Amino acid sequence: MSAVAVLLTLILFFAFLASGLQKVIFNPTMSHSADHLGFTKSAYQRVGGLEIAGAVGLLIGVAAWGASFWAILNDAAALGLFLLMLRSAVSHVRTGDRTKEFAAVVLLGVLALLELILRLAH
Repeated sequence: MSAVAVLLTLILFFAFLASGLQKVIFNPTMSHSADHLGFTKSAYQRVGGLEIAGAVGLLIGVAAWGASFWAILNDAAALGLFLLMLRSAVSHVRTGDRTKEFAAVVLLGVLALLELILRLAH
């Protein structure tokens, strides 16, 4: 795996782990975000759990190659996180948010897709 892909995987791991933990803990900021986007507390916590699971999947498969289970796990995690961010962006658009209010969601989605492409291209 290229050094760029490894670095990208580590950045995504920490970003999604932090984001997921905040949703699971459900601090006041996350409570406001969940209300704004129309999520219940438990649904938003499940989203956080998916982010944590995806982050762990990325990290577990970071050194795996080819068609091994661990490499496929990394690829599936990257794809899942991309789709999760795509769904999040749709939620923001539906609530009328401006692009700058969900730019981080778009950035994380693009980075997850880029990580997947770099791994598959190798």
